[in-house]
Amino acid sequence: MIFAPHATNYISRAAVVNAPIISVKSPFDGALMSDALTPATPVLPATAIVELQASRSSRTELARLEARIGILAREEVSISTEITALTQLDQQLLVRMEQVQTLARQMLEAQLSGLRGELAAARERQDRLTRDAQRFERLSANGSVPQTQAETAASLAAEANGEVIRLAAAVEETVRSMAGIKDGILPGLGTEDGSYARQRRDEVAIRLADLKGRKARATAQRAGLLQEAEALRKEVERFDRFAPQLPTGAVVWSATPAKGAVIAAGDEVLQLLDCSRRFVEVFVHETAFEAIRPGDTARVRLRGSDQSFHATVEALRGAGSQRATGLLAAEPENLTEGSLSVMLRLAPADVAKAGVAQNFCDVGRTAEVRFDRGLGNMLTVAGLWFEELLRGTAPPLAGAFSPEGGGPPDAG
Repeated sequence: MIFAPHATNYISRAAVVNAPIISVKSPFDGALMSDALTPATPVLPATAIVELQASRSSRTELARLEARIGILAREEVSISTEITALTQLDQQLLVRMEQVQTLARQMLEAQLSGLRGELAAARERQDRLTRDAQRFERLSANGSVPQTQAETAASLAAEANGEVIRLAAAVEETVRSMAGIKDGILPGLGTEDGSYARQRRDEVAIRLADLKGRKARATAQRAGLLQEAEALRKEVERFDRFAPQLPTGAVVWSATPAKGAVIAAGDEVLQLLDCSRRFVEVFVHETAFEAIRPGDTARVRLRGSDQSFHATVEALRGAGSQRATGLLAAEPENLTEGSLSVMLRLAPADVAKAGVAQNFCDVGRTAEVRFDRGLGNMLTVAGLWFEELLRGTAPPLAGAFSPEGGGPPDAG
């Protein structure tokens, strides 16, 4: 176990703690509005990493919409004021029309009373003159009175009859006028035209209907423009300001420019170390490809640490695979040809914990990793326990055979 560990384990040729690098680039030409960030600065989840302000933002259309909304709002106020004034005028005209109706009714009632009196007197005079004409006609027939006197009496009787007819027509006309007042038809009263008030009320009603229609259209247009302006405002703000966030913790890998620095579209603002996706990249001889499977457990000890922990195999890549070196933070040292790449999953690091961000979540630390060769887990664990016993760090033997293990001490 001690002098020939390769007999019971596959031992790594090289191993390093690794994590992806996230590049944050500017989506537009602008300036950095947030404070500069230095390497090893923790970035907590759901917090703005940096804040960029666009140097040129298209707000012309938004300003046009806001100006149109203001015009419509003032138009609504103006229309409402005019509607209020016309409503008051309509009430005044109504009072005036009622006064004219009352005056006309009183005048027509007095006129009707006088005409009826005149008509009664005219009918009495008609009857008297008719009797006189008939009497003079009989006297003229027997020669008692001249013919001219009889003709004069007949003429006076006919004149009285005409007066009765005229007064009866006047009475009937007055009665019709009084009935028309109830229907809103007002007669002319000299200089005070009774129908003026009603005519003006009709004009006011037409004007009020037009104004209310205009106000309803202006209100609907303003409501539509408000929704359009709100949507456009959100779009402008989205393209006017850039403040990205991450759902998990990260650490600043490369420093940002100074506050107020001008940044062109597509320029890299900073690089972040994604500590939520850490893994141990292990290289062993490619002859172990069939012996190591995803889900197997490996024992990992970071160099410089006296403690070891277990990690689960996540994936394997053959010796001929090309590594995505530009997307990862660490590069293994002394990598030889014919090495199988094994990735061990690690728990996310808590960047808010003291010292984790300053150590870059242990990314870049090398390690020694052992995979059991299948000669018995008990033998392997016993050997590791004995090795730790020599260093004076071994736990009780009963606990050493537990298949579970802890994470790295600084894994967060």
